[in-house]
Amino acid sequence: MRSKLFYFVTFMFFSLNFLNAQVIGKIFDADYANKEFGKVNSHVEIINSQLKNLLEEAGEYIMLNIDNGKLRVLNGNREGIIGHAKSDEEVFYKMSTSQVLKLLEKGGKSSTLIEMRPKTLTLTNGNYTMDLVMPCPPVC
Repeated sequence: MRSKLFYFVTFMFFSLNFLNAQVIGKIFDADYANKEFGKVNSHVEIINSQLKNLLEEAGEYIMLNIDNGKLRVLNGNREGIIGHAKSDEEVFYKMSTSQVLKLLEKGGKSSTLIEMRPKTLTLTNGNYTMDLVMPCPPVC
């Protein structure tokens, strides 16, 4: 009986670690993204070196939002890096920092656009756009 409990607990531990380690965000051709995810309503431009510093401070995941033309940034635990969430219900868009770094490398430009679209937030660098980010809430 004890060994079954040990295996169950071990299985659950590894399952939870696997779920926590999921990659959030996918990189698309910018033209495809414009057709698929809609017109950009507003954007903020950020120099890649500044963005990389924010990614480093955030850890494995970063959450972004644009409020009145200003970028707000949280880490994966919804703790403020630049600004803060006004409420627990305010939506920020969560993504893997590793995917953002891939976008910067693939895009090759010195700055990145963080864009609000009708139903999502995207990042564009050069001819590439990252979406399929996770709105938080509801899924955090």
